[in-house]
Amino acid sequence: MANLHVIIGEDDYLVSEAAKRIVGDGQGLEVVDSLNSTNEDLQLADLREADASFSTPPFLDPSKVTWWKNVGFLPHGGKGGPSAAVKEGLEKFAKKLATNPLPDNQHFILSGPRLLMTSVFAKTLKTAAEIVSFAAGKPWEAAKSAAVRVIDMAGEMNLKFERGAADAFVARVGTDSRSLMSELGKMRDYLGPKCHTVTADDIAAVSSQGVGVEPEVWSVTDAIGARKLDAALGALSRFEGENGFAVMATTVIEKLFRQLAELKDAKMRGILDEATEGMNPWSVKKTIAFLDNWSLQELRVARARFMALREKAVSSAGSIDVLVTTELIRVMRSKGRR
Repeated sequence: MANLHVIIGEDDYLVSEAAKRIVGDGQGLEVVDSLNSTNEDLQLADLREADASFSTPPFLDPSKVTWWKNVGFLPHGGKGGPSAAVKEGLEKFAKKLATNPLPDNQHFILSGPRLLMTSVFAKTLKTAAEIVSFAAGKPWEAAKSAAVRVIDMAGEMNLKFERGAADAFVARVGTDSRSLMSELGKMRDYLGPKCHTVTADDIAAVSSQGVGVEPEVWSVTDAIGARKLDAALGALSRFEGENGFAVMATTVIEKLFRQLAELKDAKMRGILDEATEGMNPWSVKKTIAFLDNWSLQELRVARARFMALREKAVSSAGSIDVLVTTELIRVMRSKGRR
């Protein structure tokens, strides 16, 4: 394995865990931390310190590891890249790293949030270093990857998710691994030593919404299904002011009433199991619980009203955002035959 390591990723937990596997027991560890190096002078000073550590072999210690961490000024394209002087210094250092192999008992780790792989710096290191990149990817790809990761994390705590609940956990907490681990620890304490399965209800009761996580549409649909008007209006208000609010809201709400009407009808005809075949078990459980809050007639009327409002939202030149709230109040307060 190469003794030169480059670890890139904005998830600091994943980056740190990858670096710690190389660091091992920490013997002979020297750390250069560039977390607060926000100007050219500090960045050049860190570069000199990293260079000095790389150039000094382990004389008395049996091994040595240099970890230059949180290097946020690597070339990454776009705004916020290194200054011309820092860029030149990084490229010279990369050439030195690539052309001076380390002895077997010495390792050098460089980690940072972003690196443009087509930059001179990255290309210079590519042949000499082991490069690990935890690419952020598109939001849905990050969520899918985080759901797989959190299942493994849960397993280490003797926990498992019921089917579909890992996706719900990530949707609420976010994709940051450190936050996922923290919330799993909280869940472990909540469930106690005798319970090992995390359900959607547990997540709703215990897990905190992650910082920067956009409010999920399910917070609106859950409140509507439960027929909790104040909660529904509060959840809906978090989306108001966004472009296309009326189209988005009417589409989501109409879909909810359509699904509830179909399941309500299936339940009345005794074919609910057939109608829910293939659906997520935790989603089925939650949705079926909503059916007692609505009559079939109410659901059909509500769906028809939001279908009409959606058509108006799509074709209208003006804003009809206020009508979404007005219509929601009307259908949720309706006292139609149950």
